[in-house]
Amino acid sequence: MEPPTDAEPDRNLLQRGRRLVGASVLIAVIAGAMVVAWGDYFGRPARAHDIMLLYVGAEDCAPCRAWQMGDGASFLASAEFHRVRYREVKSPHLADVLADENWPDELRSYRGELKRSDGVPLWLVVSDHEIVERKFGTAAWRESILPRIRSLLRQASI
Repeated sequence: MEPPTDAEPDRNLLQRGRRLVGASVLIAVIAGAMVVAWGDYFGRPARAHDIMLLYVGAEDCAPCRAWQMGDGASFLASAEFHRVRYREVKSPHLADVLADENWPDELRSYRGELKRSDGVPLWLVVSDHEIVERKFGTAAWRESILPRIRSLLRQASI
């Protein structure tokens, strides 16, 4: 039998080092998975609901032009605008607002919710693919549409 050498303690130290590295890697993987799964809870702002504002108007519509140059321009410059998806359906003529050629394919499902009697400018507020507000007329923007958008954005921030 040979006397113990200094290699034995080195081997134990090496095994402990490997275990420590393995445990560190495992902890890093678990922490990474938690960040991916629960990322919204680690100090990042919560993702807003999918909120879309759909504007429907016409080039030959005086109230539409007035909204676009006034309240519409203010909204486009606001912080709220950057938190929603904004889409427009603008027809060259008021009589053709519902015509297929004015509606992109991905928005046509919302067109089915409109009536010929609805006026323009018209807005649809869509949250998570569901229409939650539908109003037309320039007064509706300040009375209903903008307050609804703000309410949805507040809820999304909670």
